[in-house]
Amino acid sequence: MHEPIMVASAVGEQDGRAGRTEAPRIGEGGRAAYPRVSPCLHCARPVLRDNDARWIHADLSYVCRDPWGGLTATTAEPSPTPRT
Repeated sequence: MHEPIMVASAVGEQDGRAGRTEAPRIGEGGRAAYPRVSPCLHCARPVLRDNDARWIHADLSYVCRDPWGGLTATTAEPSPTPRT
C-alpha cells in the first residue's frame, strides 16, 4: 500500500514551524468517484458524464452509432442498474 500524501499546513502553529497533515483521499467526502461508467441504453458502448454532467460515450461522441459506425437518432444514456 502507498504512503499517504503529506501536505504542509499553515505556518504559525504552536512553535512557528509548519505542521504536516494527510491530504484527503480520492473518493472521500461523501461523493462517489467520478466518472462512473455504464453501458449505453441504446448502443451498449460505455458512457460517462462530461464536465457539464451530460452523458457522453467514452469515445467522446454524444450521438449513438450502429454496429457499422453510422449515426443513429439516439444520444448517450446509461442503462438502468439491475436490482439485486
